[in-house]
Order: sequence, then structure tokens, then C-alpha cells
Amino acid sequence: MKLEAMRELLQKSLDNKRYRHSVAVYETALKLAKIHGLAEEKIGISALLHDCGREIASRDNLAKSEELGLKIDKVEKNQPILLHAKLGVYYAQHKYGVTDKEILEGIRYHTTGAAHMSKLAQVVYLADMLEPARDFPGVDKLRQLAKEDLERCLFEGFAQTIRYLLDGELLIHPDCLEGYNEIATKYKKAKFNR
Repeated sequence: MKLEAMRELLQKSLDNKRYRHSVAVYETALKLAKIHGLAEEKIGISALLHDCGREIASRDNLAKSEELGLKIDKVEKNQPILLHAKLGVYYAQHKYGVTDKEILEGIRYHTTGAAHMSKLAQVVYLADMLEPARDFPGVDKLRQLAKEDLERCLFEGFAQTIRYLLDGELLIHPDCLEGYNEIATKYKKAKFNR
């Protein structure tokens, strides 16, 4: 399926607010891809479709995921909003015809992040966090950092997410912690070896 057809189908499948957010993430991701010399077409598809699983109401995420036979971990079972990423992978494959593993990885980890993410997945995660409608303390600093150093921005993005989840007394997915710890370990070793 061509990008324009994906965009039209996505617009029919999501409410206006979610669709506008998806387009903003798409545009933000393309800007970051251009700055960092990354594959814009693949990043664009992943960013545009990152929330395609949101066509299912959050209250129905768990039941729909079970119906589709998706693997559900303990955190997702107790915080089912996270399942929209796995539902997104399913719909990207079955509704939008996406087969590229890297594009699907970007959709899968756009909410939690993870260790060993590809540059594409990093950009989609950050674009979702930093698109123009996002407004939280430090967002402008993160937007600037995303242009300069993707890994450092990813590290700060993980930290921001963890603080947000702690403040809201929400569960923190292990993928987020593993992503944070992967970069923290690298930075700690670099600091130690100076």
C-alpha cells in the first residue's frame, strides 16, 4: 500500500485528534530523519502508523489483544493502554500491508521504548514525545537535543517518561527500564574510563 493510501485509511480509522497527532509525529519524525541522515520513507511510514492501534478504544485493548492472540505481559494486562502498540503492529501488518520488521519495531516500541532499538525506532519514539502539540516542562530542551544527539535525547526521554509514570503512580514497563539502563550503563562506563 502506498503512503497516501495509508494516510487516507488512517484518517478514516482514527478520530480527528488522534489523526492530527499521527500526522504531527510523521512530520516531526521526517525532520529528525533528515537531520540525522536516516531513511525518511521507512521512518515516515512507522511514524504515521505508530498509533494505528488506537482505532480500538483503550477500554477494549485487553479484550481485542486476547481475541487476536497477542502476547500480553503482566504490566500490559494491568495497564492495557500500552497494548495499543502491539495492536498497532497487528493492524500495520494486516490492514496496511506493512511487512518491514524495522517499521514494525518503530510502531511496537513507540510508547515504552526498549533496549537495542534501531535508529528508526528511536526517531519514532522521540517524535511521538516531541511533536509540536506536546507541552511539558523541558520539552523544548529535548526538542533541541533531538536535533543534536539522538542517543542523549533518547536517554533523557526515557528519564522523562519514568518520572511521568512515577508521578502518576503508573506501572513502568520493563522495556522502558531496559532502554534507560542500556544507555545509562554506557554513560557510566564512559565516565568511569576517563
